[in-house]
Amino acid sequence: MTVAVQALTDEQIDQLIEKAGGRDAVLRVISGELALRLEAPASIGSALSVPAGLAFEDRVARGDYGWRNPDLTEQRFPVTDAQVGEKALEIFHFRRSLSSEDAIREIRAAGFEPAETGDILAFGEAFPEAQRRHPVVGLGSVVEIDGKLSVPVLWFDGEERTLDLIWYDGDWHRNYRFLGVRRGAG
Repeated sequence: MTVAVQALTDEQIDQLIEKAGGRDAVLRVISGELALRLEAPASIGSALSVPAGLAFEDRVARGDYGWRNPDLTEQRFPVTDAQVGEKALEIFHFRRSLSSEDAIREIRAAGFEPAETGDILAFGEAFPEAQRRHPVVGLGSVVEIDGKLSVPVLWFDGEERTLDLIWYDGDWHRNYRFLGVRRGAG
């Protein structure tokens, strides 16, 4: 199979820079100063439904995870009525290491809220392949477990999809993705 590679023209490069927000914005992304916000791929869609009336264990079972952290329980990470409903979603990738607080600040600046437990469980059920590519974190549900603040994460250990917990404190490696949601699917 032969693949043709074509260099971009100066005009095409200028168009890309314009779409990205201008030269200064591109330089800030390259330097890591500005977050790169990715639209959810078409295969994922842009809406998420957190259904009402499901028991916590049913929500977990519907995700069909190969393993689940035993500390991720209804008592510690309840799905409240406030989490239920239709939401717009976006996957955030910052392309640099950053703290949880910085990630939350950037998610909110984009008009979204960090995903809570109900959002992560619904996302894992609706888009099971997403976590095979990158860990997907929900920074909206933070609980202290054994003296450490923890948040839910959809993970892939190389063999199976997992529903795990990860420490909130410290910096996130650039490989992580963060689920952001906004009330209303549009």
